[in-house]
Amino acid sequence: MVAELPLSAELLGRGVLVVDDSALQRMALIEHLQALGVSRIFEANEGADALARLAQLLPQPALMVIDLEMPGMDGVELIQHLAELPLPPAIVLASSKEDVLISAVASMIDSLGLPLLGALQKPVSREALLKALQGLDAERKSAPREGRQASSVPAEEFKRALDAGEVQPFFQPKASLQLGMVKSVEALARWVSPARGVVPPDEFIPLAAQHGLMSQLTLQMLDKSIEALRMWQARGLQLSVAINLSPASLHDVVLTDGLIRRVESSGIDAHHFMFEVTETAMAADAALATGCLVRLRLRGCGLSIDDYGTGYSSMQQLSKLPFSELKVDRSFVTGAWQRPHLRTLLASAIEIGQRLKLGTVAEGVETLEDWQLLRELGCDLAQGYLIACALPPDELLKALPSINQRLRMLRAD
Repeated sequence: MVAELPLSAELLGRGVLVVDDSALQRMALIEHLQALGVSRIFEANEGADALARLAQLLPQPALMVIDLEMPGMDGVELIQHLAELPLPPAIVLASSKEDVLISAVASMIDSLGLPLLGALQKPVSREALLKALQGLDAERKSAPREGRQASSVPAEEFKRALDAGEVQPFFQPKASLQLGMVKSVEALARWVSPARGVVPPDEFIPLAAQHGLMSQLTLQMLDKSIEALRMWQARGLQLSVAINLSPASLHDVVLTDGLIRRVESSGIDAHHFMFEVTETAMAADAALATGCLVRLRLRGCGLSIDDYGTGYSSMQQLSKLPFSELKVDRSFVTGAWQRPHLRTLLASAIEIGQRLKLGTVAEGVETLEDWQLLRELGCDLAQGYLIACALPPDELLKALPSINQRLRMLRAD
């Protein structure tokens, strides 16, 4: 099968380190990599050997393909050591162990903040390996993972930027799986700094939370999203927009008043606004949080339970609050087509949403197989790099015709 997308220059330049105690399995993986165009390939037969090779190689490989069960240092211990490196390589798991065990290690990798491109069952097919390799560019372009490093931005500088209106919403499309077209967007905060360029949210969201700036940030995101909706509607484009509410936002009565005033004075029907809230955001003061969400719902706004499945009280939150949408966390979506354990959990989450008559959204959709599985399961909307990355409002307007054309082709498949 020929790749439709080229492999990244980073991967081709820095290469791959294959870690497996079986010489036969290493040989098969190396043959796949060579057939896919990777020429800089290194080998190690267990974890300690791999760490020694890494210390010798310059530049270090962009990717490691790691077996789990190995004599000496196994794959799990090796991955824990990789988490201590300042710039660890991306990881592809390759194991013959049961799916639930592979999924557990994948969750560990995510918790460590390491870039995981794939969790593959042996024998690894060339097609599955190709899809994992093609994910390297998307991983590098995404925001730095939580816990990777502390923000280097002074709080005073961010406060000045916020006052100056430098924090802008970039909009990531959500596509209808049945219609094959973009129906709504999520507003994601980006700091467009004249000095620093586009600053990802991991660099400034913690500052906003720590220094009491979340309410100001949330209102600015809503104000600028309303501007974008007006621009799109003037050009005949009817989209809905989702705004994230932080834990602090749910406990700020003054902020809730501000959100309601802005929606009601916008001249845009309230059903075009969706407010997303995570399960953990409800924990601090359930009464205040419930009051905020009910007031928004009474005005006709939508409410989405974000990162569904990652908390300990998902079902309880659904039973208590007037949500209109269920958004399945990416950890249950990405690669579920090849992992039966995840597929079962994903299907269960979508079925719960359907039975409760909630809209269902899946985030982390990165491959055609992810898309096809979600269509089969009856999910309503998909969000992820397969559809599009987050774009400024004017760039999204220009890109939408080509995005929708590609989505119609996906639907035809």
